[in-house]
Amino acid sequence: MKPSEKLEIRGYIKVRCSLGITAEKILNEVHSHFGINSVSKSTVYRWFKAFTNGLDNVKDRNRSGRPQTAITSRNIAAVKNLIIDDARYTVREIAYYLNLSTGTIQSILTKELNLRKVCARWVPHLLTEDQKKERVRLAKETLKKFKNLNSRKINELITGDETWIYYFEPQRRINNKQWLRKDQARPTIAKRTKSAKKVMYAVFFNSQGPVVQVAVAGGKTVTGKFYRDKILKRVNAFYENRRPRTGLRGLYLIHDNASSHKCDIVQRFIEEEKIVQVKHPPYSPDLSPCDFFLFPEVKKRLSGRRYASHSALESALYQCLLGIPKGNYSDAFRRWIDRLQKCIRVHGNYFEGLK
Repeated sequence: MKPSEKLEIRGYIKVRCSLGITAEKILNEVHSHFGINSVSKSTVYRWFKAFTNGLDNVKDRNRSGRPQTAITSRNIAAVKNLIIDDARYTVREIAYYLNLSTGTIQSILTKELNLRKVCARWVPHLLTEDQKKERVRLAKETLKKFKNLNSRKINELITGDETWIYYFEPQRRINNKQWLRKDQARPTIAKRTKSAKKVMYAVFFNSQGPVVQVAVAGGKTVTGKFYRDKILKRVNAFYENRRPRTGLRGLYLIHDNASSHKCDIVQRFIEEEKIVQVKHPPYSPDLSPCDFFLFPEVKKRLSGRRYASHSALESALYQCLLGIPKGNYSDAFRRWIDRLQKCIRVHGNYFEGLK
């Protein structure tokens, strides 16, 4: 019942009491007019007795204890100081420290201080100002070369990197979502973990699709020699079959700054083959087509299946790469250009997760 309705009923009882009406008759009249559940018999009789004894006020008396509202300027300032000290405090912790209710703290935080609690945005690396400037500089330099990214220019791009492929990759939670009726129970699925067995693969692709996939033998690392002899030379052979006169010459290679990619023997090979190397900013997986497009897509498609042998995993990866629509590969390079532009707009910061 609203406070105004309570006062109206009390006022009615007071007036009828002053006219000499009995408590029982007043009770019947109140129930008839305001409803049977509006007020109890004991309440009517209590107020009838109070008015008979000379009470004139229909309002409740002021009570001792905590004031009706604890949202005071002093409490707002106290909450604000705690948040400035540590923005990770929970509502319960603040309520405990200030001896206030959680509801009061919630109101102060959301309504008075206009705050909301969000999870921290994960980023690959905490960039320094110099690294942000370098990302912007290299993004601008790259955009000058690829200002007009037509189909001919896209066909001159090739990119690749290394990643771990697991014998079993659990499905992501979003892949398990289902449409259900309101009366249907939520399905239950056992939580799975990645298998310990895994193989590192180097995968290269261009606007037409996959170029090569190379497995790194167990226990081995990708050295400069391995990268040159087992990966880049296979990429070169792929292009020599399709471009006998030029091979890799004149193509633009996008790869990151891993030590195996930047060592002397690799750089000499790139120079000898007249490959144009696109400079990649440090700590920038968000600007690598393999990292923002290919590897997430591959792992999503391979998830939920268990592979019994290396050959089965190799075959599944090959089929997976061929199964990605050709248009997605060319779109990846257009997205790469868009991401370079976003990088400049946010002054070199990571832009994923930003509004």
